[in-house]
Amino acid sequence: MLERLEAGAAPLTRWMAVAGLVCFVAVAMATIVDVLLRWLLNSPIDGVEEVTRLAVAVAIASFFPLALAERHHIAITFLGSVLGARARAWLESFAALVTSWFFFVAGWQFVLYTEQVEEAGETTWILGWTVTPWWAAVTAFMLVCVPVQLLVALGEIARAARGAARPAGGGG
Repeated sequence: MLERLEAGAAPLTRWMAVAGLVCFVAVAMATIVDVLLRWLLNSPIDGVEEVTRLAVAVAIASFFPLALAERHHIAITFLGSVLGARARAWLESFAALVTSWFFFVAGWQFVLYTEQVEEAGETTWILGWTVTPWWAAVTAFMLVCVPVQLLVALGEIARAARGAARPAGGGG
């Protein structure tokens, strides 16, 4: 059942990453158009930098759930390699729990920050757009990381309890 839940999270996280990719493409296109207008007509797009800055934050955050679900992260496996497969499995379980805690705390801090941005009524300088929706999107992506990583952690614990570790250096 746990494997099905982990597998079920993958399509959702992929769609989030696709949304981030679309965001990155939009930023690239806006930047190209801005540079061309600046070069050809000496008339850049007002506010493109401040919008791209916010869009990049959303785009980057959209990739975190996929990276967690597919275990695309840096891991130092030396100790686990020395201690053997069983110890490696339990070390990976511990690391997954620590990562879960990290994303819980990070998500909570993003919620607090987004609330502060909303209360302060922060806007972009040139366009005067409210930045709350952008930070709310970043916060939502970070909060999605919590259950995704908890599924990963539970999967790692279940594998360790069965004595079946993933291959060293293996992702998802």
